[in-house]
Amino acid sequence: TYRLNDTLTSISLGMISRFPVMLNFGVQSAIFIYISQYLNLGLLSVKNPFTWIAAFLLYDLSYYWMHRMHHEIKILWATHVVHHHGEEFNLSTALRQTSSGFLWSWIFYIPLFILGIPPEVFITVGSLNLIYQFWVHTEHVKTIGIFEYILVTPSNHRVHHAQNEEYIDANYGGVFIFWDIIFGTFIEEKKEVKPIYGTVKPLNSWNPIKANIDVYWLILRDSFVTKRWGDKFKVWFSDARW
Repeated sequence: TYRLNDTLTSISLGMISRFPVMLNFGVQSAIFIYISQYLNLGLLSVKNPFTWIAAFLLYDLSYYWMHRMHHEIKILWATHVVHHHGEEFNLSTALRQTSSGFLWSWIFYIPLFILGIPPEVFITVGSLNLIYQFWVHTEHVKTIGIFEYILVTPSNHRVHHAQNEEYIDANYGGVFIFWDIIFGTFIEEKKEVKPIYGTVKPLNSWNPIKANIDVYWLILRDSFVTKRWGDKFKVWFSDARW
């Protein structure tokens, strides 16, 4: 289910998003390497099969909180909103990625390196997590039974992308949906409520540059017109939903 203008914008955003990541790669890697060498508790070994299982689960738990915070804090939402502007839900939507997410996302994975998860394990489980998420962006898989309460599925990820009042702020998991069940953010797709995709405040543009800076601009504007100096700072960390 593809619409040409929406799909081309998604692909363009995906391509553009790779350049800032490449420019930042050295800095991010240097931080992770420093933590691995000097702050590493050494609790996990690459030779231990349990390390791989623990890393996969802990990575997804870290992803859950990273993803949830990106929906709740405005400065983080400014980086993530790009992924939600799309008004169609298909595999190209998965490619609709931010160009500024690298600024903050890595912070949420620091505990994994402190625990001692080896870098090669981190990269592997992170890649598997990302690949899995690609395939759940579809309207053509309805439900898959009991797995709806274990894994992130197309059905419960449709809920995550919906702007309907019944669905908003839910289903943040990457691979496992049981994090949402545990932390109270799970909403099941309802047969009588068809998801409406996109953001509550529509972008109204196919311009990938505008998509990346739209919320940043709104924050700057609000910060400028707010009179109290304390509020000028608070605007950046206010509730992303307002």
